[in-house]
Amino acid sequence: MARSSSRTRTRSSTRPRAVAAPVNPRTVFLASLGAAVLAGRQAERLASDVAEVPQRLRAGADAAVDTARSEVKKLAKSARSRIAPLKREADKLGAQIDAARVQGVAEAAKRLNPLLTRVGLPKIVAKAPAKRAAKAAVKRPVAKKAVKARRRA
Repeated sequence: MARSSSRTRTRSSTRPRAVAAPVNPRTVFLASLGAAVLAGRQAERLASDVAEVPQRLRAGADAAVDTARSEVKKLAKSARSRIAPLKREADKLGAQIDAARVQGVAEAAKRLNPLLTRVGLPKIVAKAPAKRAAKAAVKRPVAKKAVKARRRA
């Protein structure tokens, strides 16, 4: 197969230039009328967009608050679950320390009371460990709900 050696040439033609309309009061009036109509349409579009902005902002803020609230709940639950075993262990250690203190005071009283009576000093009285009172339920503060802002007159 032989290639054709002929090439097609495209000619560029000059485009006809638009002739400028003569400037007279009628064309100026019509141009200003067209500009006024376009400005009115644009103003209507902008007004409708501006009317939607507070609603979109409020919806976004509400969504952010809900997200933050759920995150806080998750973190609080996680913190409580991590702190609870430590608190139980601290309570056990506190009870052991109280028992050891009472036992140490009783042992010291047992050994030192005969000596203290000879010297004329008051005896050491060993006290039973104090029972811990059950804690009352602590009322936690509740976050206040956001109040809708009022416009000033």
